[in-house]
Amino acid sequence: MRTATVSHDGTDSWVVSGVGGLTVLNTAGSEFWGFARDRYTTLAETTDRILATAVSARWRHASPAVSAPCWADSYRAARDLMLEAFADTHSYSLQQTLFAMGQRVLDGRPEIAEIRLSLPNKHHFEVDMSPFGLENGGEVFYAADRPYGLIEGTVTRDDAPPPGKAW
Repeated sequence: MRTATVSHDGTDSWVVSGVGGLTVLNTAGSEFWGFARDRYTTLAETTDRILATAVSARWRHASPAVSAPCWADSYRAARDLMLEAFADTHSYSLQQTLFAMGQRVLDGRPEIAEIRLSLPNKHHFEVDMSPFGLENGGEVFYAADRPYGLIEGTVTRDDAPPPGKAW
């Protein structure tokens, strides 16, 4: 779902574009290990996992006056940069991947001042095939409905103009 909001407070104007519910999945190049554990920890450490999430992102344009001449091009490029970063990043954590996605957008789109991302970690686990006398071998997985992490973060340019009141 594509989103856009234009705001004006009588003095300043700002534009926030975004995307919601963009489901992405990497089947390789993702790890998660070495994290803090306690008696309630159920997630196993792994050096090879499926990384899946549903991206919700909003990015604030620096100023409508200096924004991209074509809003559609700016949106497509920001979305594509996020997807490229998700696919290209060898992920040690979803937090690291979130930062890579935000940084890629800021590096590639000078009209964007900051980006806020929300990425729920959608865990996938190997199906136990032993009741059927079979070994899985990392081929059949199920998407878990048990608790997951909701990773949120903001990546901002050092020289970004301050956000408007409604941002």
